Amino acid sequence: MLQHPNSIKNDSFFEKDTSQEGERPDWDFDDEFDGGEETCGRVIVNLHLYIRDQKPGYTIMVISRDPAAPMEMGSWCRLTKNRLVAEQHPYYLITLKPHLTGENNG
Repeated sequence: MLQHPNSIKNDSFFEKDTSQEGERPDWDFDDEFDGGEETCGRVIVNLHLYIRDQKPGYTIMVISRDPAAPMEMGSWCRLTKNRLVAEQHPYYLITLKPHLTGENNG
């Protein structure tokens, strides 16, 4: 019988590795979204569902521990016209649709 990976307990492969997380950045933001141990693709889908009703200019700190997150968060922001304000893996500061706030955001 095959076991689903989520049902495996005490397997070091599935344990959270925080050894390279570093210190939490001291950023100002409106909300925080922790993607947990999900892959970056799933974090982005869940993030989209989480923020879809937020207004332009809303700033959120996203936590994604996936090693691909540094590339994928920036790509997702460019694709969706959100702004990646700062990044310090696994922390990403994102402003939603800043071009729609009417402010000159460079």
